[in-house]
Amino acid sequence: MGIDEAFDAFQKSVNEDIDKTRLARERRDLFKTALRGEPDVLEAFGSGSLSRSTQLKPIHDVDIIAIYDPDEHPEWGSDGPSAEEALEHIRGQVNRLLSQSSGTHDNVVKHTLLRNHAVKCFLDDPDDPDAFTVDVMAALRQEDGSILIPEKLNTRWVPADPEYLIDQVADHQSAWPHFRPLVRVLKQWRHTVPV
Repeated sequence: MGIDEAFDAFQKSVNEDIDKTRLARERRDLFKTALRGEPDVLEAFGSGSLSRSTQLKPIHDVDIIAIYDPDEHPEWGSDGPSAEEALEHIRGQVNRLLSQSSGTHDNVVKHTLLRNHAVKCFLDDPDDPDAFTVDVMAALRQEDGSILIPEKLNTRWVPADPEYLIDQVADHQSAWPHFRPLVRVLKQWRHTVPV
């Protein structure tokens, strides 16, 4: 086997099955659609490796960012308890919209857990080490296009710009069609190299 064939074979071992990738995207889109129907949500979009198409298999989680209307939440964005309050607000919305027992949009979420920056929404049994989750983060859009996200542990809001990285990966992929596949290969290689 030559180097090109070996690389292609390794690439196939790194890529997630297309049906599992579609399922992850469908789950992400379900949350985006549900949140976009909320009166205080201005935008909801995917973030993370799936949105950049640099994900490794297996796909255990997807990331959503919900941009909230600052007029609806004037206390958000400043240091103090508003960071955790924003996460609790998302948890309440997700449970109302998507809880397995009483969701008004769908019945998929079994459990929610507040993390530092997001609400982890379990679509599988939370005790399953391979449970699939959707991580939903609240954000406020800034004038420069970046966002502020809550940081529960430090009771503050911090700047972030996940769309910049998504755009950069898309630009590199447009310039060189092997970019995303190579990123996946390098990410997998990093996990297999002895330290």
